[in-house]
Amino acid sequence: MPGSLVLGAYLALAALGGGRSEAEPPRPDGSLLWVHLDGVARLPSLIALTEQLPADVSILVTLPRGTDLPPTTGRMILRHVPHEGGGSVQAFLDHWTPDALLWVGGGLRPALLAKARMPKLLVEGAPDPQIMMRGAGWPWLARSVVPFFDRALVAGDAAAERLARAGLSDDRLEIAGSLDAPAPVLPCNERERRDLAQSLGARPVWLAGDLPLAELPSIVAAYLHASRTAHRLLLILAPRHADEAPAFARALNDAGLRVAERAEGDEPEDGTQVYLADGPSEMGLWLRLAPLAYLGGTLTDGAGGRHPFEAAALGSVLIHGPVTMPHAAAWARLDAAGAARVILNGAELGRAVEALLAPDKAAAMAHAGWDVATQGAEVANRVADLIRVSLAHPAPSGPAAEAPALANPASA
Repeated sequence: MPGSLVLGAYLALAALGGGRSEAEPPRPDGSLLWVHLDGVARLPSLIALTEQLPADVSILVTLPRGTDLPPTTGRMILRHVPHEGGGSVQAFLDHWTPDALLWVGGGLRPALLAKARMPKLLVEGAPDPQIMMRGAGWPWLARSVVPFFDRALVAGDAAAERLARAGLSDDRLEIAGSLDAPAPVLPCNERERRDLAQSLGARPVWLAGDLPLAELPSIVAAYLHASRTAHRLLLILAPRHADEAPAFARALNDAGLRVAERAEGDEPEDGTQVYLADGPSEMGLWLRLAPLAYLGGTLTDGAGGRHPFEAAALGSVLIHGPVTMPHAAAWARLDAAGAARVILNGAELGRAVEALLAPDKAAAMAHAGWDVATQGAEVANRVADLIRVSLAHPAPSGPAAEAPALANPASA
């Protein structure tokens, strides 16, 4: 087969390449799961996943060479992935003797995968211009390497089709979402939530949360626009920095808005237009009271910004500006699912608030956002199940070996 010949040529050339074996720390006793990540940004997802694995399973984590390795934490051992060349791969495998491999995203390494004789699970990987370390210079290589995996979980039909074209059989393919860390459930005081909800009654409410002071003019403009049609509209405003709350209060009063300040013990009365929180510490409360939320820092080039899954997991309909870093991937997924709306300025924000206060539109968006935000937990559960099966059947695997008995979705 052309693929086998190409893989043989690649492995022969890799054996002649450079790359010395590195000193490794001792291998822990017992079962060892080897996880390869394409970057440190994946670590929070992995940490959440490992909480579902038996406590006696140790985790060896490899990251691309050149990555700054975070300190070893808990039962995780963090190392650089070995060189493809020379005897580095075999020395690495002989030392660690992993019982199963979870490969998450990134480019595949043919020499490493060809010699790794243990159950192998691929998550969020598919043949694209980045998947093979040597790129398009090795035609047919993907068709020789991809079948080494016993199962692949990919997000979407396009990725599944690419893996199928690379030779992975349908019974080893599974459509799943991204392996995300679960969205944190923001706490709130239930008694306060209940009392405030009773006080607000049927008033339309929206939230501008984690708001930098620079964005306040846009929020005021949006409120004035939306309040023309939304009778008795209430804005809950949570500043990003607690020490800026007095400056927010002055600016809101100067704009002619009737403000109630939580720091002063005020409650939102019937004539209150803005309820000013005293900082970001009660976001869980505000998100439960306001079905519609604009998350701050996305209209200006501000640093940071809250992860949108916090709000989406609580059923909030989300609005954001064009500045989505450092959570661009999460925002893109929410946008694609129809769970968020992007705006460019205060005028567009006002029109978006006006439109999305309609319950019929909000319900569909909120449900879509909840699906996206909680999908990672479902995928983590599935991956954890497959890992447990793999660790229970640590037999050699590969294109010529029978795949371990990883449960099909229908029987899981």
